[in-house]
Amino acid sequence: QSFMSARFTSCLIVLFIISSCCREDCANTFIIEGVVSEQSTNLPCIGFEIELQEQILENGVLNGFFETAGETTTDESGFFSISFPRKNALEYKLQVTSEGWFAIFENIDPEDFTPDIPIHLDLEATPKAQLKIKIINSFPSYKNDKVRIRMLGDFGQLTDCGNDWFVFEGPNVNDEINCSLPGDNWMPYLFINQSYEDDVEVVDSVFCEAFETTVLELNY
Repeated sequence: QSFMSARFTSCLIVLFIISSCCREDCANTFIIEGVVSEQSTNLPCIGFEIELQEQILENGVLNGFFETAGETTTDESGFFSISFPRKNALEYKLQVTSEGWFAIFENIDPEDFTPDIPIHLDLEATPKAQLKIKIINSFPSYKNDKVRIRMLGDFGQLTDCGNDWFVFEGPNVNDEINCSLPGDNWMPYLFINQSYEDDVEVVDSVFCEAFETTVLELNY
């Protein structure tokens, strides 16, 4: 009976060690997953590149740069999943990119991770449109000719068009403004011709199709 008891105890110890190893493996793995869909249609974004970066504290020293913790691409349903080793990280950054789309950046607090329990993110992607505005001073032109143009659209960080004034002065002006904005949107603008005694103001807008370059020519 004592032999059987000792054997039973040994089996329990072995099982405990095995289960502890499993738990240890799990405790050393973080998982992040999510779905990327198009903002306007909610359709899945297929083949988008996903990169997770981490900033590591090693031996009490903070690396001043981010390292890649894992990479993948979205599948046919827009889904992605990255499993990566647990480290002493101070910050995580998730980046989603694809040609013709605005990049998505997400900062993730390491405290949000729980070993072996996925963090889930639902992300919306926005297609780009390019806008080219040609400013042309038609013949005859004079040295006192002056025009101003300003974009009126407010698309937050998803544009580099800005709302500052562009000013063009003098004769023989043939210049252009290039910028990007969310696709399939109207970009309103204010155009002021100050070449005459009284200013001539025009408020209008131009439709910018996704994945295309829209050309607007303004002659004065």
